[in-house]
Amino acid sequence: MASNTVAVGNWGGPGGNAWNDGFYTGVRSIELTYGNYIGTFNVVYDLNGKSFDGPKHPSVRSLATAKIELQFPNEYLVNVSGIVNNVAGASPTPVIQSLTFETNLRTYGPYGPKQGGTAFSLPIKKGLIVGFSGRTGELLDAIGLNLSL
Repeated sequence: MASNTVAVGNWGGPGGNAWNDGFYTGVRSIELTYGNYIGTFNVVYDLNGKSFDGPKHPSVRSLATAKIELQFPNEYLVNVSGIVNNVAGASPTPVIQSLTFETNLRTYGPYGPKQGGTAFSLPIKKGLIVGFSGRTGELLDAIGLNLSL
């Protein structure tokens, strides 16, 4: 991992409990649940060439599941974008409504509706996404990114 690291975000609402997975050497896979909003958010990281299961951030809502398997180390995350919105019946505060993951090879998503709300995207065009932070309650309330520059 490069010696320069930076945390960017969080985007989303104030609900749920704060978490920060930390900084690793890369992202191997992402598992999430989605419907009209994002629920569960779990990541398998790379830690110096070995697979490392990050902390679990489960949702209590029953939603569709997606698993993104990156071709690590040849494929790596370069951008995460999405929509923050108040979703009727989901939460009294804004939550993550949709997420899109862009790698150096392809785009995954969007997962969840991509209309309405407030769009967000990584404002730094240089760096490797090596961790996530956020807030989770019943849903994914907020998300942030840990970068290695």
